[in-house]
Amino acid sequence: MKYRPMALALLCGLGCTVLLFAGVSRLEQDKVSLAFMQRAHARLFVLQQGVDSAIAGLGSVNQLFASREHVSRKEFHLYTRPILARAPYVQGISHLRIISHAERAALEAELAAVVPGTVLTEMRDGKQAVAGERASYRVIEYIEPMAGNQNALGLDTAYPVLDGGARQQAYDSGQPTAGKLVRLAQGPEPRLGVIVSMPEYRYGAEPADAAARRAALVGETAMVLRPADMIEKIYAAAGLRDGMGLNLRVYAGAEQDEGALVFESLQPPPAQDTLPRWLYPAAPARLVQPFDVAGKTWLMVASQPPGAPVGDHLASIFTLALGAIVSVLGAAYVHSLASRNRHVQQRVDQRTAELKEVNRTMRLHDRAIESNVNAIIITEGAPAYTVAYVNPAFERLTGYSSAEMIGRSTRMLHGEDVDQPGVSEVIAAVREQREGRAVLRHYRKDGTMFWNDVYVSPVRDEHGEVTHFVSFMHDITAIKAYETELHHQSTHDALTGLPNRVLLLDRLRQTITHSERKGHALWVVSLDLDRFKFTNSRLGHKGGDRLLQAVAERLQLALRPVDTVARIGGDEFALMLLPEQGALSPRADQVQRVLDCLAAPLLIDGQELFFTCSAGIAVYPADSADPGALMERADIAMYRAKEMGGNNYQFYTPAMNEQLGERMLIEGALRTALERRELVLHYQPQVDTASGRIVGMEALIRWQHPELGMVAPNRFIPLAEETGLILPVGAWVLRTACQQLMAWRAAGAAGGARDALRIAVNVSARQMAEPDFVQSVAAVLAETGLPPSCLELELTESQVMNDVEHAISVMHEVKKLGVLLAIDDFGTGYSSLAHLKRFEIDVLKIDQTFVRDLTVDPDDAAIVTTIIALAANLKLDVISEGVETLEQMAFLRQHGCRQMQGYYFSRPVPAAAFEAVLAENEAHAAAGQAAGQTL
Repeated sequence: MKYRPMALALLCGLGCTVLLFAGVSRLEQDKVSLAFMQRAHARLFVLQQGVDSAIAGLGSVNQLFASREHVSRKEFHLYTRPILARAPYVQGISHLRIISHAERAALEAELAAVVPGTVLTEMRDGKQAVAGERASYRVIEYIEPMAGNQNALGLDTAYPVLDGGARQQAYDSGQPTAGKLVRLAQGPEPRLGVIVSMPEYRYGAEPADAAARRAALVGETAMVLRPADMIEKIYAAAGLRDGMGLNLRVYAGAEQDEGALVFESLQPPPAQDTLPRWLYPAAPARLVQPFDVAGKTWLMVASQPPGAPVGDHLASIFTLALGAIVSVLGAAYVHSLASRNRHVQQRVDQRTAELKEVNRTMRLHDRAIESNVNAIIITEGAPAYTVAYVNPAFERLTGYSSAEMIGRSTRMLHGEDVDQPGVSEVIAAVREQREGRAVLRHYRKDGTMFWNDVYVSPVRDEHGEVTHFVSFMHDITAIKAYETELHHQSTHDALTGLPNRVLLLDRLRQTITHSERKGHALWVVSLDLDRFKFTNSRLGHKGGDRLLQAVAERLQLALRPVDTVARIGGDEFALMLLPEQGALSPRADQVQRVLDCLAAPLLIDGQELFFTCSAGIAVYPADSADPGALMERADIAMYRAKEMGGNNYQFYTPAMNEQLGERMLIEGALRTALERRELVLHYQPQVDTASGRIVGMEALIRWQHPELGMVAPNRFIPLAEETGLILPVGAWVLRTACQQLMAWRAAGAAGGARDALRIAVNVSARQMAEPDFVQSVAAVLAETGLPPSCLELELTESQVMNDVEHAISVMHEVKKLGVLLAIDDFGTGYSSLAHLKRFEIDVLKIDQTFVRDLTVDPDDAAIVTTIIALAANLKLDVISEGVETLEQMAFLRQHGCRQMQGYYFSRPVPAAAFEAVLAENEAHAAAGQAAGQTL
């Protein structure tokens, strides 16, 4: 029984020795096989290069004939001499010319001059005989070396055909091709050779395919190789004549045919001792590899000599011997350990009894710590400071198990996040061996962060030395989250999540300080959505909120991360733009990119909306270094952009302060203009040029202020739209225009031309957005008695496209009243033909910007003619605005536009003056009609 461990150890040692011996011998065999494969592949590589070099010599000879129209025998001799010197295994290099029977006599005479008595010969029954009469011959014209090859001069190689089609393959491909292995008529044994042929084409010919090559064939260059000598010389030149432990055979074909064996090198039996076959039973390595000889596949077979030389297996023999010795020594050592273990077991039993009492006390302490609701960590003292214990509360808090924490540093709880003051406080407390407290960002096992209130206290032994540290942890994440949320709410907009004015001013102060050091400029941009108020009334508060959120998202997409976008309130946003990389100041295209981004269509609650915005820019340091002043001046510039029609940006200038004062003055005066009867209407006639009659008029508002004088519409109409005053102003215009037309109708003859007059009234987008717009139009018609067909409401292209679906709905209701609808300023907006065909309109009005230069600008002329054609195809009337010259009128009439208005006919005039214009037009029409009746 007591010797059983020793016997088991001995058996295990011997078993391991056998396994180790098998593994080492396998590695030795793999090493021998690898060395063999490397040598075999090296010989294959050298052989392939040598063959390619020899065939390259033939190619250079062929190139000689291809590059010159005639090559003399002396040139051929001089050119081939170095090739033959480099390749002594070449039996000969020859040039063969293809001739007809008619050329035979001349060639025989030429060859007889070289070797007297030479005539054309052929091989017949293995012997050379005079060539028979045939239509063509392939004759050896030149051959080198001449010595020993004189008999080949004049030989017709075309008969009999012995090359197995190799020559035809060469002729069709233009590449050198090797023939079959043939027996040579002369030379050393073995007299086996291979003929490599390469076609020669007519000088200057560049055949592109096989048919063209056959037609251009005039001869060939050929090389006769002695394979055995060639392989021997190639290996000798490469220093590989010695077999170096392998047998080598080369076959002139793709199969191991003994009849095609051209080279054989066998190794003698090994001189050194070999090991028993039963100990090393692995079969010798072998390599069979094909290679290319001028388009033909040859085969190289390399094999390893049989036997296992001692020198190749010294490591495995040493492993076997050493394993046996170690196994015996190990068995003896195990026997001694077994005796010692019995003695140790007795001591262990004694100590176990003592430890049971200690464990009972420790379990009591452990239960007290593990039941604590706070996380507790006990760490080792200096120098390791690794974790020795964590309680279950720690596992629940962090997700790390006790096994994952033991032996590791508590630094894994904060990871790479060391840039926090609490880390330094904890390190200082541990280093100074004192109590410490800190609030830290720690990370759970799943990567989530939590705030940890940590208390650290040292644990000292009976000598007062610090052996451990105990840490108490409390999760205060909820408290921190509440503090963060309060701070975020104070600095961010609740609807969009963007920074608010407070945070923007703070960032401006910091960035201005940085820009001052760097010498950079920055821009503050104030943005305000155009016509947001009436769009918001259309969408409702919830829809308006979604619209503002979409605008906020677009602004963030249009800006870089280093820039800031903030919501100031309502539809007002502010941007802080920094210079791009390498620049000293932002660029205007950064602002334009924002405007373009907001101008793209928006889909809100299933409605496609088109928005523009106005932007004002204040520049640091040019305009101010104070953040508040910069924002105020950006607002002033933004209001200036709105005054200019919106959808643009303006830079702040000191003059804008005065313009802002004027704006405030105009806004205040406009609120009382209706009450003071300061607003008046002017009328501009619309003329049918075919009859010369006035068929309608456009009502245009004017403001006659007692102090400011005549205020232009572009100064107060945008302000009226922005402030909402356009609603009472627009209602007054509609009612006054309808009343005036009724007065003119009453002043005319019953059933006369005035009954057909129509009046055009411009309607703003704000008016169309009102829910009761259609009812208000119907009420005016009922109040004034004007027939609906005599009222034409003009809508601008841009306001219709602002909310397409709403515009279509309003148009439909208006058309039910019988009122005419016109698209004003057509061509200046961005409506599509798909939308246009859905609009229930009657008239397209060509904007005056296209009419102004149509007689000199081909582009304007093309646009105008296209609009006229479009209106005709859609069966719509078309009116041209801004006609000022006879040439413009003639052009428009020529292209099918009959109705026009502009200074050529009359400026907009007050109602009394227009009555005179109307009367004069009626008189001219009556006179013309009377003259026509007289004729």
